[in-house]
Amino acid sequence: MTKIIDDLLANVPLWLGQFTQSLTHPTQVLSEHLVAEVSPKPVQDGVSFLILSFAAAAVLVIAFPVASMTPLPTVKPDGALTQTASVLRNLFVFLGAAAVVHGASKLFGVQREFAQFFGAVARFGGATLVLLALASAVTNIGMADPIVARNWQELRQVSQAMAEPMQAVLCKVDAKTGQLPAGTSLGALNPESLQQAQALYLLTTDRPMYRIGSGIQLAILTYLIIWLGWVWWRYLKTSGLSAGRAVAATAVGAAGLGVGHVLLVLIDAGQMLSQMMQRC
Repeated sequence: MTKIIDDLLANVPLWLGQFTQSLTHPTQVLSEHLVAEVSPKPVQDGVSFLILSFAAAAVLVIAFPVASMTPLPTVKPDGALTQTASVLRNLFVFLGAAAVVHGASKLFGVQREFAQFFGAVARFGGATLVLLALASAVTNIGMADPIVARNWQELRQVSQAMAEPMQAVLCKVDAKTGQLPAGTSLGALNPESLQQAQALYLLTTDRPMYRIGSGIQLAILTYLIIWLGWVWWRYLKTSGLSAGRAVAATAVGAAGLGVGHVLLVLIDAGQMLSQMMQRC
């Protein structure tokens, strides 16, 4: 274990150089990974970069947990594995997204196999993991305002207090009609409480420090989208597609990603409701 950690630390300077190059010269990095189609070295380098990027993103998540997501004092803190679960999820989502868009490119004439594409996927996927973790971490800037920190803690307490009444209401839903019986009491979920919580949320999110943190996060995510879009476009052009075919492949890939996103949302919603109904 110690040897593995030592090897990772020894490669950090190289990783930082590759990370910077990926962000500032994506076309050059893409060409390097696609030019040597027979050699496994681009794939090996990509995997090594991906592993170090996962470690860097995990360190960011653990060192700078999102204030709005950390457990309340009365709740047992999550372990490091649970804290980094979001990074692991992002990794698999990115790999799945890469497979979808690669399939779209194959439909319109790209001849490269996914194994040839994987070296570049690993390189840009690793950088994406770090940027997503950084985007989450910068939201802590808003908590530098004591009013935001206090209000957010109150909002979390209100949310936790409403969790049990919400579960009780859901448990009363008729199994055949999916409707609540007439005259069902909503308990703490009354309109007045919800309006007060909404007003407190709007007041909190209007504070300058919160806006600064959210603005930086938005800037990082915007750059990430533009950067990945440019990489994808250059990949299609490097693979010999015409502008029309590249646009068509992009449209099909975007549609596939949209369907995948809807499926993830439905899976998450199903898991959440299933867990709630198990307590009925």
